[in-house]
Amino acid sequence: MNSSLRSAIAGTALVAGLASPLTAQQAKNVILMISDGQGFNAVTATEYYTGSKAVYEGSDFVKVSMQTSSANNPAGYDPIAMWSDTNYQKIKPTDSASAATAMYTGVKNYDGQVNWSTTGQPLTTFFELAGQAGKAVGAVSSVEFSHATPAAVVSHNSSRNNYSAIANEAINNSHVTVLMGAGHPLYNDNGVLRTTGINYSYVGGQTTWNDITDADGANGFAFVDTTAGFEALANGSMNVDKVIGVAQAGTTLQQGRSNPVGNFDPLNTNVPTLSTMTKAALNVLDNDTDGFAVMIEGGAIDWAGHANQIDRTIEEQKDFNASVQSVVDYLNAGTNGNNWSNTLLIVTADHETGGLWGAANTFDQVGNNGVGVLPTVGYSSGDHTNVLVPLYAKGAGAEAFLAATIGTDTQLATRYGVDAAFNQYIDNTSVYDVVVGATAIPEPSTYAAIFGAAVLGLAGFRRMRRRAA
Repeated sequence: MNSSLRSAIAGTALVAGLASPLTAQQAKNVILMISDGQGFNAVTATEYYTGSKAVYEGSDFVKVSMQTSSANNPAGYDPIAMWSDTNYQKIKPTDSASAATAMYTGVKNYDGQVNWSTTGQPLTTFFELAGQAGKAVGAVSSVEFSHATPAAVVSHNSSRNNYSAIANEAINNSHVTVLMGAGHPLYNDNGVLRTTGINYSYVGGQTTWNDITDADGANGFAFVDTTAGFEALANGSMNVDKVIGVAQAGTTLQQGRSNPVGNFDPLNTNVPTLSTMTKAALNVLDNDTDGFAVMIEGGAIDWAGHANQIDRTIEEQKDFNASVQSVVDYLNAGTNGNNWSNTLLIVTADHETGGLWGAANTFDQVGNNGVGVLPTVGYSSGDHTNVLVPLYAKGAGAEAFLAATIGTDTQLATRYGVDAAFNQYIDNTSVYDVVVGATAIPEPSTYAAIFGAAVLGLAGFRRMRRRAA
């Protein structure tokens, strides 16, 4: 860290000392849920199709928007430019690797790199800090656990495409307790055993695969790959301390299946839902009396957005929403002593994908055609966009997101037809700041002073740190 930034932090800490603490409650557990590729309109489209709001849309959740820019776009989000030209949303969007890095480490890096700084150094994630502090750590996804968003929980690599190295680091050289996802080398996207094209890269290569699936497992991990195995973990009839779960599907649980896209597609029947995987992960993680930190991703909302598939966007978002409901039910029940007083739940996206609106290349709102009928939509892109995404939070420390806002988009709520609270936005690096502040996990002393900051202190620190990254 350079001396000018160090001095600025010290000055900010003095301001912070005059105000109340950022966080009123300390979080024993952190559950970060990411709907990869979800924008406001994906949430709305799913609400219209199902006829009900997701649980995180309730009034008991803190709500803000979040900018997602990486070091490739240091200027960040411009609310004036956004609504002046429909092409603005397509300029220099982030990718999932850099977006995850920003949220998990508090530092912006270049696209395509996993916890790798702009100067070529590995970055430490909150999940690593949690593991070092004795907490259980998990990464759960509906896509491969070595894919960008889950990969960044504990792995470090100059290329997100080095799947085998990323998987091996997570399995053999990290504090991870739970790894779950798709990416089964022996099954295709339809959940059918492969006869050719077996690909071990997502699980660390054939040697690692043989290690994790043999009788004694790898590095203390139990292994499951059947739906029955995931369900046994979810209902508590299987009790293990560490687990790797690889669902019997090639790249995604459902989105990549080849049968025709449509409202009534038959689903792959040999894979668990993301909700079941979520329950299974929680049942393992909460064995640790020190608490846990887990990232749970609906990974294929993004893939459906790239393909401009509104059917499967809604299908994937429904599965993600059900997973969030499972977490809320778990906390409402006070399961194993875990509840809203000691757990921080964050629900957000890493970026939006597809430029989803009511019509392509417009700012028209999504059209509501009734329950069970696909809404009227249009896609403006086959790529990521740089629009703001929603963030919802509840539990210990959630109010700190309101202190982290860095700007206002006065048009956003009206344009999307959403709560006016979303006009205020944070930077994605503030996820790290709020989580570390809420948990009081030890971290480098040069950053620690900021976590007692009030509104001015945290916002000012965030602006400085974005420039320094």
